[in-house]
Formats: sequence, structure tokens, C-alpha cells
Amino acid sequence: MLDAPVNAYTWTLGSLTVAVFAYRSWRTYKATKNPLAHIYFWLCTGLSSAFLVFGLPAILTANIGILRYTYVMADTLVQLTLQVETWLLWFIGLRNNIRLKTLIMMTSAYSLILIAIESTTSKVAISQSPHLVVYSDIPTVLIMKSIIYIAIALPLGYFFLRQVPKQTNLQAKVRLLFSALSFITISLAATSNNIFDNGSDTIQSTTILAGFFAVLLIAVLLPSPKQTPGSRPTISR
Repeated sequence: MLDAPVNAYTWTLGSLTVAVFAYRSWRTYKATKNPLAHIYFWLCTGLSSAFLVFGLPAILTANIGILRYTYVMADTLVQLTLQVETWLLWFIGLRNNIRLKTLIMMTSAYSLILIAIESTTSKVAISQSPHLVVYSDIPTVLIMKSIIYIAIALPLGYFFLRQVPKQTNLQAKVRLLFSALSFITISLAATSNNIFDNGSDTIQSTTILAGFFAVLLIAVLLPSPKQTPGSRPTISR
């Protein structure tokens, strides 16, 4: 178990970090009934589950057949999480232009096709130097993943940025700015990974990601500052 691939520990740490965000979002929703907190709860829950399935199996086993199965399962959870992101995108920027059901039907159909292709073509291996689980997808899958990341996460970042000047409280401005930059950075990083690293982890990306998750976990576990009126972001149409 201690000799597991490095990226297995990174994704498991990421799962724990995002799970804390999910718990905090749930508490916020229970206290305030804020619809954004509700969506964030489901978003973080889905992402935490995906990261856990990416990481934990490789800590427990080196069986390539099992790891290939869990890889497809983890990517399926990522695609489900993208449907929640679609819900969030509709809520903050598109609810006056299109019905949520129509939007979800389009993105779900796309994700189903992507997972169907990936499940029959993906490959998994374990490299020894560096010690990593290596995921391999065909170009069609990598292109399809990049398209959906860009199509959902980048507009999310844009719509969040548009809401920042409308906030009356500095704390709310910072929260929305952090959300905006997170979605933009993640979408660009995932797309770059698909283009330059064939969608698989490298020792450099694994190390950077582990540091990011560790800092984020420490930050989220620190006592929250006292809430003031207007400190929670509000979304206007």
C-alpha cells in the first residue's frame, strides 16, 4: 500500500479536500437555503467521488483490469459532475435563454457518447520510474473531453467574473473571483493536459496538484471569518 503510485495519493488527497467543501456547502445550504450552496454541494460531492475512484483503487491494488474499470467509472463520475456544472451555468447565466432540461439533455447525450467510446478504447498501465498510474485515451476521446471542459467551465468562469462587480461586500467579491478563476484555470489545465500529455498524469503535474490540494485543505480547515451582511455572493439575472 505504501508503494502505490504517486498520483493515487494525490487524487485521494484531492477527494478529501473537495469533500470538506461539500460538507461546508451542505451546512451553508441548510442554514440559508442559498441555491448556489445547494448546487455547490452536489458539484463537490460528485467531484470528490470521482477523485476518490481515480486514487483509492491504485492504493489498494495493482491489477490493471480493475484499474481500467475504475478509470472509466471515475471519468463517468466526472461527466456526471459536468451535468451539475451545466446546472450551475444555467443558473448563473443562461436561465433567461434556454430551459435547463434542454441544456442537460444535450450535455448528457454528449457525455454518454464520450464514455461509450472511452470504455472500449482506454488503456491503463503502471510506470515504475516515475511510479504513476498512466491513463491512455485515443485522440477522439481527448478532443471530446477538451470540448466539453471548454464549453462548460470557461463560460462558468466568465459569468462568475461578470457577477463580481455587482457584489456589495469584499468577502463576496473574493469568493466569486476565486470561483471564476478556479473554473477558468481547471478547464485550461485539463485541456492542456489532453493536448500535451495525452490526458495522463506526469510527475510534475502530480506534484503541483498535490501541493495545491494540501494548501487548499489547510485553508478550508482554518476557522471561517465572521459572516457579515452581504458576505455571501448573490447572483443577479
